[in-house]
Formats: sequence, C-alpha cells, structure tokens
Amino acid sequence: GYQDLSYGVLPKQKQEQILSKYAMINPHHKRRDEKMKRPEYFEENGCLHVQFRGSSLTEEKNGTNENMPLTDFMQQWLHMMKSQVRANTLDGYWYMFHKHIEPYYRARQVTLSSAKPAHFQEFVNLKYEEGYSPTSIVKFHSIVHKCLRYAVTMQLIEHNPSDHVLLPKRTRYIGKVYDQNQLNRFLREAKNSPAEPAFVLAASYGLRRSEAAGLRWSAVDFKARTITINHTAISNRGRVQYSDQVKTKSSYRTLPLTAGVRQYLSELRRYQKQMQRIYGKEYHSSDYICCRDDGTPLRPDYISQEFAKVCERAGLPHIRLHDLRHPYVKPTTKKFASFLKFFRAAVIAARSCSIRYSWLIPPSQISPILKSLA
Repeated sequence: GYQDLSYGVLPKQKQEQILSKYAMINPHHKRRDEKMKRPEYFEENGCLHVQFRGSSLTEEKNGTNENMPLTDFMQQWLHMMKSQVRANTLDGYWYMFHKHIEPYYRARQVTLSSAKPAHFQEFVNLKYEEGYSPTSIVKFHSIVHKCLRYAVTMQLIEHNPSDHVLLPKRTRYIGKVYDQNQLNRFLREAKNSPAEPAFVLAASYGLRRSEAAGLRWSAVDFKARTITINHTAISNRGRVQYSDQVKTKSSYRTLPLTAGVRQYLSELRRYQKQMQRIYGKEYHSSDYICCRDDGTPLRPDYISQEFAKVCERAGLPHIRLHDLRHPYVKPTTKKFASFLKFFRAAVIAARSCSIRYSWLIPPSQISPILKSLA
C-alpha cells in the first residue's frame, strides 16, 4: 500500500524541513522503513506529495522466490508431494517433469513471478504439434496447474496464470473386449500361466492388476463368502511396494464370493499348501494369493507381461487386462440396482458390502449371500 504525506502551498525550503523532520522523528521505524521502497515525490495542485510504497503481497511473500525459475519451484513442490500421492503416481509426475515440462520452461527462463498465460498455451500447442495425444497433454498441463495452484494457496503469486488454457479435446476411449467364447479360450490358455489366479480374479471381479497382486488370503472369508479389497501391490522403481492404500475411496469394497470363484480359490489354496511341503524351507511364505509355485508373490508388471503372452498364445487380439470385465459390470450394476435396494437394510446391518462387480451371481444366489452377511 501507499503512505501519502501531502503538504500545502509552502515555500520549498519549508517543505524540505518538514520532510527532514519526518525522517528524524521515526528512527525507531527503521526496520519497517527498510522494507519500503525509496520515497516517490510529485507535485499536484500546488502541493508536494511524497509516497512510501510498501511491498506488494507477492513481493512480501516471495522474498527470494520472486525471481525463482518456475522449474526450481516445481521441483520443491514435487518433493513435497511425496506425502500427498502414491509412489508410482509421483514417479509419473517426475518423469513428465524431466522429459517435457522442465526442458520447455527452463529454456525460456520462465520465473514464478513472470509466468504468463501465453507460456502455458504455447506449451500445450507445441506438444500437440509434436504428436502427443490429448490425454497426455492434459496430464502434462495438470501437473503445472496443480503446482501453481499451490503457489497461489501459499500466497506466493496472486493468481494462477495457467488457468483458462485451451486444451485439446479428448476422445473417449472405447476398449476392445472379448465375447464369451473368446474369454473362455483365454482362461483355458491361462491355466498354463503362473498368473492364472490374477486373470481369474480380473475376469470375475474386474480387479486391477495392483489389487490382484495385493489380494491376501486373509481378505477372503470362505464362511461369509466375501472378498475384501483393501490392499495393493505397486511397482515402483524396480521394486514392489505393498500398501493398505487403494487407488480411490470407492476402491475399498467387499465383494460376494461366487460359487465358482470360491471353488477355484479353495483348490488353489490346497495346491499352494502342497507346493509348500514340496519346497520345504525354500518356500517363500506369504499371505498373498497370486504367487509362483515357490510362494514368491507375483509382481504387478509381470501380470501385465504374462497377460500379453497368454493372449498371443490363445490367438486372441490384445486387449487391456482392465477390459476383461467391461462387457458385464455396468449393465449388471443397473440391472440389480432395484433388487439390492430391497436388501439395503440387511446390508447396512451387516458389514459394508459392495456388489458392484457381481455379474457372475445369478439372482437366485444373491439372497442367500446377503443373508449370510447379516
């Protein structure tokens, strides 16, 4: 803000005496005055005006950050995000930063305070011309936008200059899916793969590879006939990290254990116990369902690699592992909505249960399962 001292029509010598006196009677304000800019003088309507302009909000908060390169600030922000997102998500942020964001903004010497909307629009336009997909470009821009939104929150800048950037329109992804015959061919070929349990779970419940790799026997309740999804395995920098954190809040769910899956898991458990006796001390004991014969848990990236090999051996077109469930989940969710509403009271009284992926259960079997949950 401004501190404005106005003096009427006085001789110039008298005006200078007053200004000198003002400076003398404020020695205890030295620290405050040091933060002010040099006084500005101007004459208007026969009066001499002096203005002591204080620092703006941005300057006060920035300090040395005023001329900090945007990329340096983003690195600080990315280190801070370690406590906010999952490890594999943060790895993706760093990869996009080093490969796309940092080279562009550092070459143009964009600072935190000098960043303008045109810088970010030009970045988006450049990536589009380089042939990157709209989805990828949106991800690049999203990282920068989140970082600058944090800078606004911390009052380092007054507004987010990356707002209102025109992004390329994304086309909706339509996944390729298998029909029932193709799915049966796939599952027959999967019997020769160590990742068969992950494929069966993905086809039955639409589990993500991280959820399948992280599923534990302790999450399967054979008596109550439920499977609880509350643990994941994530590949991060060549290592697998196991966590009780799932992708989203809705990913925490309890699924009904269908008769077919219950029988499959029972036989799998007996087989694993048999392998444990054969391997003896060399057996890797763990609680994870998807593992090799020696008990070593399967890596999430191995599941994806093996999925592609099984598709090729079965002579099937390659699809995403995530697409094994898509033909069934959404229609069935709507189909059973009214039926499940009838049993809502029973479900609430029991443990939390989501049958979002219950397309394998005939309607005649749902009632007994809900009763067993209660």
